[in-house]
Amino acid sequence: MSTSEAICAVQPRVAARPMHAYLALLVGMLAISFTAIFTKWAAVPGPVAAAYRMAISALALTIPFFYQRRGWTRLEPCQARWGVLGGFWFALNLGLLNSALLLTSAANATLLDNSAPIWVGLGAMVLFRERLQPRYWIGLGLALVGAAVVTGFSFTLGFHLNQGDALALVGATFYAGYLLITQRGRRDLDTLTYLWLVAVTAALVLLAGSLALGLPLLGYSGRSYLALLAVGLISQTAGWLLINYALGYLPASTAVVILLGQPAVTGLLAAGLLGEPLAPRQVLGGALELSGIYLCLRRAVRGTK
Repeated sequence: MSTSEAICAVQPRVAARPMHAYLALLVGMLAISFTAIFTKWAAVPGPVAAAYRMAISALALTIPFFYQRRGWTRLEPCQARWGVLGGFWFALNLGLLNSALLLTSAANATLLDNSAPIWVGLGAMVLFRERLQPRYWIGLGLALVGAAVVTGFSFTLGFHLNQGDALALVGATFYAGYLLITQRGRRDLDTLTYLWLVAVTAALVLLAGSLALGLPLLGYSGRSYLALLAVGLISQTAGWLLINYALGYLPASTAVVILLGQPAVTGLLAAGLLGEPLAPRQVLGGALELSGIYLCLRRAVRGTK
């Protein structure tokens, strides 16, 4: 998950901004920044890593999900379908993103995956007939220039887009589709119910996909299983529950600035823990892309106030 899901999923409840909300947001951002690190440490095929991540998260969310709904209210198919559909699209995104992490740097994959808000805006314009402000188009241009710098654009040789960067970019478009579905689905479903439906559906889709591709689900090292457990519990479950909790108190305009630090934190963690030093072009391109994404997100932020 990335910055924009939180914006689509939750709206502030109160004007007060308690310190515990800021703390929850910062800890949550740090937790999701470890996603790429844990996935690289796992060193298993992308779809398999994604399947474990979502299956572990689904199991972790099952108890609070049923506790919250102890006075059980039956989910209508017209409501549940949005969580199921969102889970399918999210599964495609994770399969591609995790595969990308095996072929490119953690910083590149995370940064390119966070370009999803750009495609969300274009999708909203086409599907929902939303009118995009000039700010959006300026942000789009900045983000595209930044992505070109990150992936290695040369005016004489063109793009040096490796396979991992390409997978991350394609995955971002699937993530954008998931965010558009989330924006609609959250009208009918609370956060925990929606996250649980997405996790269960994505886990089933990814497990089926891994089996269909002939990828082994077992037989990995203890280190791999520990890394998969960490990404499922720490990054996917704890990280996003903390962020969604914080967004119940903080305005999205404040939260988005903090959450946009995720790619930068991932890059720093990758340099220290994975030995992937940041090249100057990655720093410059990342700054341009994050600036552009921020401008694009302001369209969504203003819509949630």
